[in-house]
Amino acid sequence: MKFGLKLWSSNTDLVKQAVQLIDQKIFDYIELFVIPETPISSFLIDVPYIIHIPHHKFGVNIGETGRKKHNLQRIGESITWADKLNARYLILHAGHDSMEDARELLSEVTDSRLLIENMPKIGLDGENMIGYSPEQIEDLVRVNNAGVCLDFGHAVKAAASLRLDYKEFINEFLHFEPKVFHISDGMVDTEKDEHLNIGDGEYDFEYFVRCVKNNPDGLMTLETPRFNNNSLQEDLQNVHKLKTMKSYKNVIDRKNRDR
Repeated sequence: MKFGLKLWSSNTDLVKQAVQLIDQKIFDYIELFVIPETPISSFLIDVPYIIHIPHHKFGVNIGETGRKKHNLQRIGESITWADKLNARYLILHAGHDSMEDARELLSEVTDSRLLIENMPKIGLDGENMIGYSPEQIEDLVRVNNAGVCLDFGHAVKAAASLRLDYKEFINEFLHFEPKVFHISDGMVDTEKDEHLNIGDGEYDFEYFVRCVKNNPDGLMTLETPRFNNNSLQEDLQNVHKLKTMKSYKNVIDRKNRDR
């Protein structure tokens, strides 16, 4: 299993700390969220990258009618970042509003590194999200043979909206063999996204870790909150809490015995 550190392209002051954590093998890669019109220069370093394309809060929503040209331009900018940083994958939110518009846009994005990230059913501002179910994700990825980024929290929230057992719901997403996983904590009966610190919610992390350990790539990015934007101490605490959980150790020990 490999752990990803989430940074935004505005977090230039954290690059040195991030490199240290990767050198210490606490984290294995950086998942870099590209904020439009920020410079790439601070990130031109020799570390493993995954790129996260901007989402609708930064003007990129593949399901929004009439915004295809703008969306393709922003996606193209992130592809350029991925090329310059030799990123392994590009993650794109499925967005909200129109499945038809999302499919039409994706037909013009041919990068083989593209992963579509599943969504909650209800957005933070009440949006009607798309890509919240396995059926919708299948509909989107078949357009250009994209891969999948499975956000556990988003799936739990969609399951709450649909009144389904979240583990059975997530099991359906696993058929896509996700290339990357996003992990955080939250409440199982809440529909809107939370991204709580590890241990502050109700999620079953033994189940999550088992999902990742059974995956060929095993890439898992922590998407926990960071209240001090000048330090990665909170990220360090969250990955430590996850690695020292009895549930995490149970899965790792079981895997080692099976070898």
